[in-house]
Amino acid sequence: MIKFKLSVPTLNENWWESSRNEIARILQEDNRAAWGEEKDPQEGKKWAPLSARYKEWKSQAYPGQPILRLTGRMQDRTRIRPEQAPGFFTARMGADYGRYHMTGTSKMPARPWLGIPVM
Repeated sequence: MIKFKLSVPTLNENWWESSRNEIARILQEDNRAAWGEEKDPQEGKKWAPLSARYKEWKSQAYPGQPILRLTGRMQDRTRIRPEQAPGFFTARMGADYGRYHMTGTSKMPARPWLGIPVM
């Protein structure tokens, strides 16, 4: 699970109560759009390309599949939900390995796929 916060100067709690589900739906749609463009939704930067070795393997095993899309579990099963506290959201991932793609590892570059999209 990844938690993140929407930052605004002053949040009207009455507005939050009536709008939070709609905001969560929009965030989920915007994150999926960024995923389709293979870019970081927060900064708009393209994801790092696949290594030549992995790209070769993937093109043979899963022809035509885009970056971070083998089974679809991470994208298709991730749900963004608002919390009671104004401005807070929780993203429940469909795959535990999603956090490693967000931050990267010693053997894999970060490919951030979740967050508040840039305007």
